[in-house]
Amino acid sequence: MQSSFFIRNPQRGSIWTSVPLLIIALGIFSLSSVAAVQIQPQESTLSQERLQKHIESFEYIWNSVKTKHWDPDLNGVDWDQARADLLPKVQNATSDNEARAAMNELLERLEQSHFGIIPGSSYKKLEEESTVISTPENSETPDTDNTEAEPGYTGMNIRLVDDQFLVTKVVPDAPASNAGVKTGWIVESIRGREMSSLIELTNEIDGVMRPETQAGLIVFSRLRGDTGDTLDMTFVDENNKSQERTLTFAKAPGVMGSVGELPEMLIEVEANTIQEGVGYFRLSMFMSPGTVLPTYQRFIKEHKEAPGIVIDMRGNFGGIILMAPGMINWLISEKDMTLGTMKMRDQLRGAFEIPLMLNPRRKNYTGKVAVLIDEMSISNAEILAAGLKDIGRARVFGTRTAGLVLPSTVERLPNGDGFQYAFASYTTGGGYTLEGVGAIPDVDIQYTRQSLLDGRDVVLDAAVDWIDSEE
Repeated sequence: MQSSFFIRNPQRGSIWTSVPLLIIALGIFSLSSVAAVQIQPQESTLSQERLQKHIESFEYIWNSVKTKHWDPDLNGVDWDQARADLLPKVQNATSDNEARAAMNELLERLEQSHFGIIPGSSYKKLEEESTVISTPENSETPDTDNTEAEPGYTGMNIRLVDDQFLVTKVVPDAPASNAGVKTGWIVESIRGREMSSLIELTNEIDGVMRPETQAGLIVFSRLRGDTGDTLDMTFVDENNKSQERTLTFAKAPGVMGSVGELPEMLIEVEANTIQEGVGYFRLSMFMSPGTVLPTYQRFIKEHKEAPGIVIDMRGNFGGIILMAPGMINWLISEKDMTLGTMKMRDQLRGAFEIPLMLNPRRKNYTGKVAVLIDEMSISNAEILAAGLKDIGRARVFGTRTAGLVLPSTVERLPNGDGFQYAFASYTTGGGYTLEGVGAIPDVDIQYTRQSLLDGRDVVLDAAVDWIDSEE
C-alpha cells in the first residue's frame, strides 16, 4: 500500500495511474506513515536463516535506490558510505526490529518521503482502526447464492474539523438520509469504535500525511461495505443529544473501473447544473476514462454558455494521470502549456524528464472555472487543482490538499516485509513541488458545524458567489 502508485503498461507506456492503495490494501493510510509506528522490542534472537533474509533485504533496498532513484546523485547522499555504515548493523542484528531499524536508517539518509520499511507487526494496530468488509479469496465461508457481493455506499461524507468528525454531506434518498442523519452531526462511533481513539492515533503517527488526511482515509474505510450490509453508528445531533442509527448499505452509484493489476474500484461521476446556470462536475477518481471523459466532454459542451463551472475534487483519490491534462485541455486556448514535469531515471536513458503537455481543444470552455479541494484531494486531484491555478485558468476554493503526489511503489522483500520507494519526482508548471505541501487554495474556507447544520456547503457557495461576481 502507498499514498501514490503509478503503473506503466509495457504496451502503452503513456498510461500511468496514481492511486492511494490504502483503500486497496488495508484501507488505512500510507506506508510512509506506517513505518513511523513504534514497534516493541522482541525477546527472541534471530536464526541464521532469518538473519540472512534481512541481509538480502538490505542489499535489495540499497541497490534499488541506487539504480532507480530519479536523482543520480541521490539527493547528495554518499550511498556507498551509507551501505558501509549500516550493513554491519544488519549483520549483527539480534532481532527483526534491529534489522528493520538499520534499513529505515539507510532510507532516512535520503531525507525524502515515500521511502520506508513496513514490518508486518505494524499492521495489527492499524487494522484494528480500519474496517474493510470483504471476503478473502481463500475464505472457507460458504457462498450461498454463488454471486459476487456488490459494493455498497452510505451516501455520506465525514471530515475531521477542529478535532470533531462532522458529517459534511448527506446524499438525498440514500442510506444515511433515509436513516435521518443530517449534515453537521458529530460522529461519535462507527461499528462501536470511538472516534476519539482515532484522533489520538493519527496525532501519534509521525508520517508524511496530515492528521486530517490520515483520519479521513481510515473513516472512509470504516464506511465501506457491500449492498445489504448494515452499519451501526452513534452521532450527536443539532440539539447535542446522542443519536443511534443503523444504516443499510445501498448499491453504490457510478461504474467500476480499474487499470493494470489494480482491483476494480467505484468511480462516481456527477454532472449537472446548479444555481444561476452554473455547471457542476464532481469526480471521485480519475479512472474509467471511457465513461468519465465522454461525460465530462458532454458537460463542457452543454455548459458552453454558462457563466462558470465548478470542478469538485474534494475526496478524489487520484487515478490515471493523463486524464487530468485531458480535462484541462477543454478549458484552455493557448498552446505549448504544461501541467508540470516528472523526473525519472532508468539504466538505458539515465535521468530524463517527461513534461505533461497541454493541448487545447477547438471548442473549449472560456468562462470562469472554480475548483474545490480539501485534505482528501489526493495525487492526480492535487495536480489538476495546482495546474489550473498555475496557468491562471481557475480559482481554487477549500482547504490544502493531502500533499501525496510522489509516484511510488511497494515491493515485497526477501524477509517478507514491504519496501516502499518513490521512483519519480513531480514539479508543477510553476516549478514548485506539491509533495508534502499540497495544492494551496486561493480562498481558504473550512466547514463549520453551524453552517453544516444550516444545510450550507460554504465551499461551494463561495465558488458560486465568485462566479456570479464581477471579479
